[in-house]
Amino acid sequence: MLDQGDWQGNPTTMTDSGTSHPGGNYSLKEEIRAYWSGRAATFDQQVGHAIKSDAELAAFQALLRQSFGAEPREVLDLACGTGEITRALLSLGHTVTAIDFSEDMLARARGKHGDRARILAGDAERLLDDDASYDALVTRHLVWTLTDPEAAFAEWFRVLKPGGKLLVIDGDWINRSWFQGLLNRAATLLRPGAAPHGTERDAFVSISNRFFFRDGLSLQRLGTMLHQAGFAMIEPADYAQVVRAQQRNAALHDALRLASSTRFALLATKA
Repeated sequence: MLDQGDWQGNPTTMTDSGTSHPGGNYSLKEEIRAYWSGRAATFDQQVGHAIKSDAELAAFQALLRQSFGAEPREVLDLACGTGEITRALLSLGHTVTAIDFSEDMLARARGKHGDRARILAGDAERLLDDDASYDALVTRHLVWTLTDPEAAFAEWFRVLKPGGKLLVIDGDWINRSWFQGLLNRAATLLRPGAAPHGTERDAFVSISNRFFFRDGLSLQRLGTMLHQAGFAMIEPADYAQVVRAQQRNAALHDALRLASSTRFALLATKA
């Protein structure tokens, strides 16, 4: 769900302001929940979040068909946010269970989909489902925010049926090449209005400093950890088709922002 593009600088080099901690026993997960609840009302406005065109929807549909096959499946959408990946799954006839940590996000997902999907509050690192419940699992922009990815990957492996597919859509929002840095600066200069700031930005810096992948998430590191969790047949999926579709419908500053980070998808199988 989380996209680094709105924030300037590397959060791993910033110190905690302390302003986002309401109390000493306020856990990181509760801070994450509070942050995303606060972002829910405007979440779909940011580029790369809502599916904004027929071409983008078609690209997501192609990615999901290539990953899961053409037949309808029982699919778990983890960290569903406002329900945009759920939308793409439903459009292909899949039976969808969608979970998120934020009730504010879930309210928007339920408003979009009603009873067409099973939309529940839940923790992606501590699932309540029975073993071997799903044919497929998809998650977008979640992995880099995990506090305990080893526990999460073990849970995801557990709830997949044998032969089930895991599709992770994510990126490295921390590290940029010199060219990506140039694109990011250009996007910032061209963006109308000011970037988010103040307490919202402080909260983001505070939580991102404490993510497991606070130094960045690479395709290679993710693949290694999924292999250690028991997944097999781990291979890149064609997420570039989605980014191209997003760029065609985006303002120039947003198109540049989409190109200023390494975005990827990885497909793995429960052997």
